[in-house]
Amino acid sequence: MHPDKAPGPDGFNPAFYQHFWELCGNDIFEAATEWLERGYFPSSLNETNICLIPKCDNPVSMKDMRPISLCNVLYKMVSKLLANRLKECLDKCVSEEQSAFVEGRSILDNALIAIEVIHALKRRTRGRKGELALKIDISKAYDKVDWGFMCGMLERLGFANKWIHWMMLCVSSVNYSVLVNFEKIGPVYPGRGLRQGDPLSPYLFILVTEGLTALIKKSVSRGDLHGVKICRGAPMVSHLLFADYCFLFCRANLAETNHMMQILTTYEEASGQEINLTKSEVFFSRNLSIAAQEDLSRIMGVRHVLGTGNYLGLPSMIGRKKRDIFAYVKDRVWKRINSWRGRALSKAGKEVMIKSVLQAIPSYVMSVYLLPESTIKEIERMMNSFWWGGGTNNKGIRWLAWDRMAYPKALGGMGFKDLHTFNLAMIAKQGWNIMTKPHTLVAKLFKARWIVGNGSSIKAMSEPWLRGKEGAWISSPQGSWKV
Repeated sequence: MHPDKAPGPDGFNPAFYQHFWELCGNDIFEAATEWLERGYFPSSLNETNICLIPKCDNPVSMKDMRPISLCNVLYKMVSKLLANRLKECLDKCVSEEQSAFVEGRSILDNALIAIEVIHALKRRTRGRKGELALKIDISKAYDKVDWGFMCGMLERLGFANKWIHWMMLCVSSVNYSVLVNFEKIGPVYPGRGLRQGDPLSPYLFILVTEGLTALIKKSVSRGDLHGVKICRGAPMVSHLLFADYCFLFCRANLAETNHMMQILTTYEEASGQEINLTKSEVFFSRNLSIAAQEDLSRIMGVRHVLGTGNYLGLPSMIGRKKRDIFAYVKDRVWKRINSWRGRALSKAGKEVMIKSVLQAIPSYVMSVYLLPESTIKEIERMMNSFWWGGGTNNKGIRWLAWDRMAYPKALGGMGFKDLHTFNLAMIAKQGWNIMTKPHTLVAKLFKARWIVGNGSSIKAMSEPWLRGKEGAWISSPQGSWKV
């Protein structure tokens, strides 16, 4: 744990225990061993303060606040011990559609799959069978988990009774006090929910979502639901999960739509989760009539959209106006630069800010998309102006171009990133992951869609696979051809 993590009700942060570990380490080990053997925690151990963090600039209701649990560090040691043991076996008991908190899986896997499936639905203009993508919003996902359902899921997944007892002990022995104006209000004894701040909570939550996965897979195996296949040989994708971010796919007909909504209702009643249909969205393939799209969206009670907006912080659909779509990346960089205007930052301070903050802002979207060169140039121009500027609204004289600033310091530069080269490297990393991890869902999907087979159906002279506005010349001993 980081030494400066916020302390719990006892007031001791991790730095205290790390500094005095030689004095108190053995006592803590003996106490934790006794607590786990007896299956009992002292009431003061699991006391938790709830700190309300605003989600927006001007919060007006409790929905605009995020409750963060401040647990005692002594309890977090025990919880962290169990969490470290639990995460070693998650890969074996969590389905491949869930990519959150599982070692070896990445948030970008689900983002790439979702983008590819949405792109396939957008291009599907023929055929009688329409398909849909349903992005659902789960309201207060952690706070409404039913403990009985969670215990049943742990039993169903094959965990030992003693292990289940330990995890339920960590969850059910808690009592809360809410911090309001530096004063405690409480205690409150909950009957459900997981704490955001407990090291064990993320892993327990994804085990709870396996209930939804089981319901969907059972319906698919019986033929009641059909996922989306983007091409021949590609695996069928029926749903994607990243913690509480959920994407569902099925055929766009009345029977499958009603069955999907029944699955969600069953999952709600069993797990305690609540689907917020007002914030959910549905997107249909283009081979479905407008009237049918409106009817199905009305039956589901979900807003019909022409694109699915953002998924996991990335735009899930890209049109021709890429510069407008990725303008938000440039705006975020500009907003951060403006927040530093007028501060007396030294050159060393500006260097740290550029390398650790500004250059990190576009790195996530660069891992999936190749940004337009104009957008990259504008971002580099803003960072260069910030480096040479002298204060508020003073750009200063740029004594060196950004491509020279991107040279290593040993060669006369500052070691800043060439963003276009960095963009290519991040995309190449995804290609490397697909090559080295062929068992993952994203690798199976992309290989089926994009990898060339034996070449029997490839016509190089008639397909636009070579770059260039005027085409490209191919030379051979027999002559030259223009593609």
